[in-house]
Amino acid sequence: MTSPVFQKDWPKAEQFWRKHVEFEQSQQAHEDRREFERRDVQWPARLVLPEGALSCLVYDLSLGGARVKLVAQLQKHQRVRLDLDKFPPLNADVVWLGIGMVGVRFTDDPAYIARTLGSIIDR
Repeated sequence: MTSPVFQKDWPKAEQFWRKHVEFEQSQQAHEDRREFERRDVQWPARLVLPEGALSCLVYDLSLGGARVKLVAQLQKHQRVRLDLDKFPPLNADVVWLGIGMVGVRFTDDPAYIARTLGSIIDR
C-alpha cells in the first residue's frame, strides 16, 4: 500500500500549523492585556503637532487611547493632541507606528478622559 502524497509534506504543514497557533495565542494575549474596552468608530479628526495639524481618521477609541489612520511620518513617543469634533482635545503620546496607522495613548488625567469619552465608550 502506498502512502498518501500529502504525507511527504507533513513536516512543512505541521510547522505552518504551529506558527499559526503561536500567532493566534499571541493575538489573544495582546487582546487580554488591553486595560480598556475599545469602540470601533470612523471619525474624522486632527492630530495636532507643534508644526501644525494633520487630518486623520480615528478607527477605534478607548479610555486609554486610539488607533488613528493618517498619511504622515510620526515618531514613537512623539507628543500629540487629538482633536475630535464636538469633544474637548485630548493629549497623547504616539506608542506604535504602522503602515498608515499610529496608536496613541492618552496622557491626560484619567478622570478627565472618562468625563470626556465615557458616554461614547460605554454605548
